[in-house]
Amino acid sequence: MTIERHHIEATHGERITREYTDRAAADRAVERLHEAGFADDQVTLTTHGGRTEPDGTFVPGGIEIVVLAGDRADEAERILAT
Repeated sequence: MTIERHHIEATHGERITREYTDRAAADRAVERLHEAGFADDQVTLTTHGGRTEPDGTFVPGGIEIVVLAGDRADEAERILAT
């Protein structure tokens, strides 16, 4: 698990990013962020790299959560770390 922090010059806030491999864990993290007061427009969950095998089996790719945390970067990072 790697959490990345990036400073956003235009807003002077922070963007916090974490990769997940388990969708349920990512969903729980989004729920915890919302419970902590992060708004829908601050939290993004995306998936990438999924594919379908020749036999029709779906193989999920990575899952990424991005939080536009503003001045609450430490809190967002703590939530994503759990």
